[in-house]
Amino acid sequence: SSPEGEAQAVPPPSGVKPGQAVDFATLRDDFPPLKTWTYLDTALIGLLSSQVRLAHERHLDERFRFDSFPNDSSILSVWMKRAERVRQKVAAFIGASSDEIAFTFCTGCGSNIALNGIDWQPGDNAVVDDLEYSTDMHILNALRQKGVEIRIVRNRGGVETPEDFAALTDKRTRAFVVCHVSHANGLRHDLKALADIIHSTNGYLVVDAAQSVGAVKIDVAAEQVDFMSGIPYKWLNGPNGVGFFYVRKEIIPGFPPDRLGWSSTNEFKSLETMESNPLPDTARRFEYGTLAYESVEGLEAAIDYILAIGMKTAEERTLALSRLLRERLKKNDVKLFTPENAESPIVACFVENARAMNMTLREQSIYVTARAWEGEEYFRVSPHFYNMEEDIEKFVWALAKLG
Repeated sequence: SSPEGEAQAVPPPSGVKPGQAVDFATLRDDFPPLKTWTYLDTALIGLLSSQVRLAHERHLDERFRFDSFPNDSSILSVWMKRAERVRQKVAAFIGASSDEIAFTFCTGCGSNIALNGIDWQPGDNAVVDDLEYSTDMHILNALRQKGVEIRIVRNRGGVETPEDFAALTDKRTRAFVVCHVSHANGLRHDLKALADIIHSTNGYLVVDAAQSVGAVKIDVAAEQVDFMSGIPYKWLNGPNGVGFFYVRKEIIPGFPPDRLGWSSTNEFKSLETMESNPLPDTARRFEYGTLAYESVEGLEAAIDYILAIGMKTAEERTLALSRLLRERLKKNDVKLFTPENAESPIVACFVENARAMNMTLREQSIYVTARAWEGEEYFRVSPHFYNMEEDIEKFVWALAKLG
């Protein structure tokens, strides 16, 4: 990165050349673990590209040397300027404006802001599904102390529909709380359909995008999402320690932050001269302190990387691999937990003794996650654009042999 905040180019993805199809076999060179592992667990954590590592290291080197910023500004002001550039890139990546984006530290930060900021009244209710991530479940459980009723959509063989949410909705329903793509089985919600239902009660659609951003294209404006939280360390193959929180611009004025700090306000003033409400009418009001700027710059490199491939190309590649996996498992009569024809990066399949079998798979350098749902063990497999068809075949073959 340069002192004036301008981007210092990192190498483009290997196998990406203008006017040519992406060479995914060559692209794998940017992810060294793929030389050793059949890595099919991006839903747990995405592999870090050489380009993101370089961006992260450049920031740390700059701080270590402390010699690459103008005499008329501080190194912190330079980092803040770069962060605004990254904010614009995050916004464009999900179809938002930069004023609708706040930086956070994890997905749960955004969920806490959204769910704790709603003006709940006793007797109000929220609808969530039983495949939701545990963080939101904890927040919702705490809301019961305010007299909020939590209504739960129960999946049927891994399937849930907007109609299931509608059936639990009434005039006191204030929020639908969903994972865009379920961490449990890859169920992918129709966000626009859910938005149409909840907006009919003047409620909010609160979305966890941890398992979708970077895997599938997101357009928060077209899908009429109210709140969305995301992180880069899974499908964006980016760093830990930074996340983003989207808030639809019409909601921001008057919506309370869950905490305050120096970066929440338009400017610093003494307590005697401070305005009664010094918060800006942008999502920056939800930031309260100094960011992990090395991770912010890593996030930028991660977005640049996937844009160099092309989000459409990356999505098509990822979904084609997950589709192939579902087909091969069905051919082998393996019971799927993932809904039929799900356009999802995650594939879950029930296998007896999956957890014990997973240790054997690790010995064969095959990396997936083994879990249990209501006492029945299953594998969660999550291929990404850097995987090859041979990786799918290797897992399916190993599973058949162990079974």
